Amino acid sequence: MTDSAIVGIAELPQGKMPGVTPMGLHSGLARMALDDAGLKPGDVDAIITLSPRSDPYLIHATALAEFMGIAPPVALTVEGGGAAPAVMTDMARMMIAGGRAKTVLVVSADMPLSVVSRNAYVNTLADAGPVHPDIERPYGPSVPSLFGICARAYMDQYGATDEDLAAAAMHDRRHAMAHPNAHMRQPMTLESYRATQMIADPLRLLDCTPVSDGGAAVVVTSLERARDLRQPVVKVLGAGFCAARLHLSAAASLTDSGAGPSLGDALTQAGRAASDLDLALVYDCFTIALLMNIEALGLAPSGGAGAAFRAGEFNADGRLPLNIHGGLLSHGYPGRAAGISNLIEAVVQLRGQAGDRQLKRVETTLTHGMGGVFATHGTLLLGKG
Repeated sequence: MTDSAIVGIAELPQGKMPGVTPMGLHSGLARMALDDAGLKPGDVDAIITLSPRSDPYLIHATALAEFMGIAPPVALTVEGGGAAPAVMTDMARMMIAGGRAKTVLVVSADMPLSVVSRNAYVNTLADAGPVHPDIERPYGPSVPSLFGICARAYMDQYGATDEDLAAAAMHDRRHAMAHPNAHMRQPMTLESYRATQMIADPLRLLDCTPVSDGGAAVVVTSLERARDLRQPVVKVLGAGFCAARLHLSAAASLTDSGAGPSLGDALTQAGRAASDLDLALVYDCFTIALLMNIEALGLAPSGGAGAAFRAGEFNADGRLPLNIHGGLLSHGYPGRAAGISNLIEAVVQLRGQAGDRQLKRVETTLTHGMGGVFATHGTLLLGKG
């Protein structure tokens, strides 16, 4: 496969964005990413978007191209949930390898905070797939309650407590406080965590991601062409995916997220080992998702992720820096676009452009995304070009 690279990125502060339309947000991010790469909208010959719930367009990528005044021969709107950043980036490099495109624009954004009401968004989220319409939905579960079931099973199996959940939440918040784009930057302690209301026992408010407006865009091109562009080269090393089922009622286990094969395939494709990883950005729509995904990816022993957080193993100066941008839990959760901030942080760190947050050593990064309730997983490995 022809080597490809990410040459442009864009992200705005996550949170409420009054006075901005969803299409305006997509277009603004697209133009910022192209400018970051030193390219123009007319250079784009393929555009990929993830259709947001805050916009009505069924053929979203084509609508965005029209809004931007361009007409690339390839315009695709994909579905992938939280695994979409990996899916879209891998699609981009396959197009480049196959000669279908030279410059691929990937945009993922959503505005659930400003455009869609809370009740409508929660109901749409439940109806759209994670909750089975026949054998789950009639009994009234919400998406948080399904993650709560997994959290209770995890606690029962491993003897974990709310301190394990809180350790993940506090880790993300501590790192988000140093990121200018993070939605939640107020300090969090164990006491303030426990003071928040119960949402889906044992999950409290601070076990759940905030509802945010936001998203990001990336530009992908060939590695050869990337070397002539504006930014330090960030190479796409490998990608891996896995999906066993959609609904929690069909899960073989309530305590294994199933993410492991996606990393295994990505490492094989990249010719890397897990010990080569310098930074991990792991999908964390809930604290229990972070704990279970970390363990399934082999980054901590089963039942041991909470202890690893408390020991500082995932801090910026720990054995494996993880979610040092604040994760979805504190950096923000822009609905359909959740997870693309993980990809942006990986690129910023590999470029050496993170300022005071910059890690001393970053050669290979892991970016993980998840769709549904542990239903699908996508993992990208990026490296310096």
